[in-house]
Amino acid sequence: MKKEISAEFMWHLDEVVIPFPVAIVTTVDAKDRINAAPFGLILPYCSDEKTPQILICMASMWHTSLNILETKEFVINYAPYKLIEKVAEAGKMFDAGVNELEKSGLTALSSIKVRPPRIEECFQHIECVLEKVDRPTETQTNFIGNVVSISMNETLINKSRDEKLKIADPLLLFGDDIVTQTGNYMRAGETRTYAPPDIYDLD
Repeated sequence: MKKEISAEFMWHLDEVVIPFPVAIVTTVDAKDRINAAPFGLILPYCSDEKTPQILICMASMWHTSLNILETKEFVINYAPYKLIEKVAEAGKMFDAGVNELEKSGLTALSSIKVRPPRIEECFQHIECVLEKVDRPTETQTNFIGNVVSISMNETLINKSRDEKLKIADPLLLFGDDIVTQTGNYMRAGETRTYAPPDIYDLD
């Protein structure tokens, strides 16, 4: 039996079951001060190799949002499961201009193409230049970024998908209390490779 539910505030992190990979997004402001904050609403927007793009959604009031509007660049750093505490620390409310990497004990690593840094402790990095801004509401801003560089730990290169998953051990979020900043985290479990015996079933 199925039951309909209403889409309440933060429905995607409360009522429904949608695990999100956790990434720490780094930006800089006009004074080149580093900001870092964790996000989950991130997904590829264009898969074409000539114009790779990624979409990230966030509250308009966050320093990350303001910095992207101001300096037009950001880096998406994917965190491993072991960084739960440091990810949570980076997500705390700090004054503008505070370097969350320093507060959370994470290491800034120069990026290849943009000013915001990568994070040494993260396993994968997507450097972006702002292409488009979309505001579905007054309180939310969505950014489409052109992907200008992708880098990852050398231990992930030339490995199978299953091997990459085990080595990277990505941190996943499936719930969040924004009042207490209590996150519900998980890691990837069992994997299986499967293909249907006949991929063509055409009339």
